Amino acid sequence: MSLVNAEHADFFPTTRWSHVVRACRDGTTGQVALNELGRKYWRPIYTFVRSRGYCLHDAEDLTQAYFEGFFERRYLGHANPTKGRFRAFLLHDLKFFLSNERGKADAAKRGAKVFFVPMDTSEVESRLDTCDLADSNADAYFDREWALEMVRHARNELAGNFLEQGKAALFNVLQRGLTEIPTEEIYQEWSRDLGMSSGALKVALHRLRNSFRKALESQVRETVDTEEDVRAEMKHLRGALSQSHRELGD
Repeated sequence: MSLVNAEHADFFPTTRWSHVVRACRDGTTGQVALNELGRKYWRPIYTFVRSRGYCLHDAEDLTQAYFEGFFERRYLGHANPTKGRFRAFLLHDLKFFLSNERGKADAAKRGAKVFFVPMDTSEVESRLDTCDLADSNADAYFDREWALEMVRHARNELAGNFLEQGKAALFNVLQRGLTEIPTEEIYQEWSRDLGMSSGALKVALHRLRNSFRKALESQVRETVDTEEDVRAEMKHLRGALSQSHRELGD
């Protein structure tokens, strides 16, 4: 199945559930929406499949087949924002797909590995290398990659905003402060590199952290229906990231 490229987020409505609805439609609109879903969710899906014991190449084929099945089976039509969170729906549907032996056979017969989303699995595999897949929790790996994907998109959104303002160099330096508390020595290093005072850098980092939190909440809000769900998903995301840091030794 040939799907068109969809890198421009402004093509889509503001809510991920609207993307889900569009992915159920025929023609270019459905294909573009499905492509967007695949681009944003292939990592957690691929990781879940790998952690269920499939080898790298089989996991790639099954990930492709899963998204093709999304479009063909019309199961997305059962997704409902009032019945839960998209993350939970996706995980439940993936388990259903993998339990279907016909889906596995179709993937094995496909042969030609033409992915409708670019799949550079090296980054994901580097994280899996630190884990014992024989004694793994597939749900936890799915949640970890989902959380990392939310962080990735929130960070990219901020990077784009800084780039538009001609402040890419400032973002490249300050983003380090999103995951660690800078020491005075680090502030002095940044000050020399950027020609800004430590005080100005601290203010800029404080604003960046607030913007990042809002961007992250925005990513999560696109996958749920209520503010209560937003709070619950943010708590779940923080837990998944914390678990990820412990596993990876960060």
